[in-house]
Amino acid sequence: MRRIILAIIGLLTTFCLVGNEANINRSYVDDEGVLRWSADDSEITGFGVNYSLPFAHAYRMANRLGITHEEAIKQDVYHFARLGLDLYRVHIWDVEISDVEGNLLQNEHLRLFDFAVSEMKKRGMKFVITPIAFWGNGWPEPDFDTPGFATKYGKEGCLTHPDAIKAQENYLYQFLNHINPYTGLAYKDDPDIIAFEVSNEPHHDGTVDEVINYINRLVGSMRKTGTQTPIFYNMSHSIHLVDAYLNADVQGGTFQWYPAGLVANRQINGNFLPHVGEYYIPFADHPLFKKMAKIVYEFDPADVGGNYMYPAMARSFREAGIQLATHFDYDAMFLAPYNTNYGTHYMSLPYAPQKALSLKIASAVFHEVPRYSNYGGYPNNNHFEDFRIDYENDLVEWVTNETFLYSNNTTSTPDNPALLKKIAGYGNSPLINYDGKGAYFLDRIGKDSWRLEVMPDAHWIDDPYGRVSLENQVAAVSYNIREMKVDLSCLGTDFTIAAINDGNDYNTEAKEGTFAIVPGVFILQNKNSVLEFSPYQTLGNIRMNEFVAPEADLSEIMIKNNTVSQACAGTRTSIHFEVISPEPPQKVEVIMYGNGGSSRSEAVYMGADIYKVDIYKNHLVHGILNYYIVLTFNEKIKSFPAGLEGQPGDWDFYDHSLYTIKFIPDGEPVLVWSALDDWSETLRIWHPGVSLKPLGNRNAALHLKMDELPDRNLKKGSRKDYSFKFFFGDLLSGRSSRIANSKNLVLKAYTQLNDSQPIIVGLVDVNGIAYSVEVDIIPGKLIYNISLDSLIQSEFAVTPGAYPEYLPHFQSSEYQFQFKPEKVESVQVSIRQGKLDEVDLWIESIWME
Repeated sequence: MRRIILAIIGLLTTFCLVGNEANINRSYVDDEGVLRWSADDSEITGFGVNYSLPFAHAYRMANRLGITHEEAIKQDVYHFARLGLDLYRVHIWDVEISDVEGNLLQNEHLRLFDFAVSEMKKRGMKFVITPIAFWGNGWPEPDFDTPGFATKYGKEGCLTHPDAIKAQENYLYQFLNHINPYTGLAYKDDPDIIAFEVSNEPHHDGTVDEVINYINRLVGSMRKTGTQTPIFYNMSHSIHLVDAYLNADVQGGTFQWYPAGLVANRQINGNFLPHVGEYYIPFADHPLFKKMAKIVYEFDPADVGGNYMYPAMARSFREAGIQLATHFDYDAMFLAPYNTNYGTHYMSLPYAPQKALSLKIASAVFHEVPRYSNYGGYPNNNHFEDFRIDYENDLVEWVTNETFLYSNNTTSTPDNPALLKKIAGYGNSPLINYDGKGAYFLDRIGKDSWRLEVMPDAHWIDDPYGRVSLENQVAAVSYNIREMKVDLSCLGTDFTIAAINDGNDYNTEAKEGTFAIVPGVFILQNKNSVLEFSPYQTLGNIRMNEFVAPEADLSEIMIKNNTVSQACAGTRTSIHFEVISPEPPQKVEVIMYGNGGSSRSEAVYMGADIYKVDIYKNHLVHGILNYYIVLTFNEKIKSFPAGLEGQPGDWDFYDHSLYTIKFIPDGEPVLVWSALDDWSETLRIWHPGVSLKPLGNRNAALHLKMDELPDRNLKKGSRKDYSFKFFFGDLLSGRSSRIANSKNLVLKAYTQLNDSQPIIVGLVDVNGIAYSVEVDIIPGKLIYNISLDSLIQSEFAVTPGAYPEYLPHFQSSEYQFQFKPEKVESVQVSIRQGKLDEVDLWIESIWME
């Protein structure tokens, strides 16, 4: 009898477990290759970030700086929530949490990863987990000693060595069975994990069968745990083996996108939207691939300082059928001032607010745009659905009747602002005017009440994409009293403002909708409002009074001079600059010395720390104007560019550095590229046969000497080509009238071969449209005059190139445009294959006249 009772209990337990399992909402991939939720078969869409604080460099830097890892994770996860991100991906540093046999190590890295996952789950985030990264834990430092199997075998050995493969099988089995102590769930069973990606960028060699066997062995070890979670494999590397990926036991493929290359070691400028007009997958039409789900595990317009790129990338992902995408890499708040984790990337709500807002808008694109939508080609696809991308104003926006998001000053406005529920922005709009330099968020909490969150002012005090060091701070925040105007009819004009975040006792009031404000969280209410609320109640996935921001860390006074370095003589010109200071100056002046004598003018404040001085007419004559910027504070005076205390007229002011403007007669040529001055800032691929060579006349030339040109990708096949591009827009904006009236493009170049060398020379306008002409460089000839009328719309060179490496290196628009010299901002040169394979070409300069 007892056995019968136990058997019945066992059956009931089994039925309960099966029933509970059936009620869990899990991801799965249907027969058409679509990720769906099991509860209602709805399509899955997720957009978020990579984030690495539990591991490697970020983990070590927290220790070095005395930062509590758990608190840092909580802070960053709040910002994920504030930006509307709902997906987290990480390639786990297996070298730090495994031994050579693949045994999982219970250590601080694994514990912090578990903790991070639990914190993100509290905010409603989902996950793509890549358990194997292969590489060491050093970057950007040298690798440290680590116990893992990948340390012993390296990536190449891990893909082929029998013992390494056994270690990976063991590791994957143990990792998926690991129970997160903060959630009580094993990773194999966690329904918030949408997908596992086996490993990060494996770079296979070998045969198709060998790769299939390798993948299936690792997948088999994961399936042996009983996990039902879809498993993906990287398909953006070693694509000559795509048949192996498509025939392996995986449910989808993972991809990356770095459309402007990586590690330029500086900010790169220009319009990179042509790079992201389409996300091209060469095998998209393969019947097996069409049955697989698609994920982008990493993407970023690396080194591009503007904020305009992210929504364009999100649009192209959705057009390609991508369901999940995660930006690489969100910077921990404590480390963002130095950007040492991945210097070629930069993403931080406090320190890069416009980029963060753009990412928030990109998340909206990803969730609003249906898979396989088609918005036409570039540049017409810059305006789609309720989204708009504006390169010239470095602006992206999402405008609906309920949501108004913008990354920069905008003149757009919702059709019916009374219906708005969410506003987030930077700068000014018809509804919000803000003098500060941080992001702000307004969330409607009642018919006549809003929650306002204001971030500190953000300052880029050095190039965040340059060489990195904890000794070199590249960004800072400061806390200042700023003016804001809110024009929302439900509030009226004299609404109440109450600070609610911890430690915030700032009192302010609105008059005609305008008020002084500091960083923090505030409730704005119509003076007749009867809404009552608790500061601790939730608003979506955040708490009403929650506020996370770094302490002020701006310690120096500096000037960011945005003034042109050359201008047309006689043309009205202004000096524009930004004052970055822990406290605002009492007076800002400009002292000028030039052919027209000397003068001293007080600068006019333009908002957001920008000042302007119009240059007197007598200074605009042909010649060089020298000037200083002088800041007066309560107890000191500082003069720039030296940054010394005192004024240039003081007897002991010893620094002779000056700002200068060259006023050039309007008829003089405009130099748009010089090998000597501009090669270091020129976008190009590295090649051993390309170098800068000094000449005897204090000049230099670019020397290209190759046995043959490199192969560059086309969508179908390849082409022999070497292209380079230089952005001159900011440098020459003061000569715009001369550029607009130019008739010719002039090239100074020569070949030392006995046959002609074809090159394509052209100009690229602000819309990213290239206009070019082919020129034969003939032995014995030095100067080539090219009529601008001969330029025709042509290919845009994707230089230095994109990742994945199979992406095409040339793009063209399907639409036709008229060439306008006043719109050009870059020069583009492509060296092409001539009758000879060999190249021996010298290029000195290019100008317009």
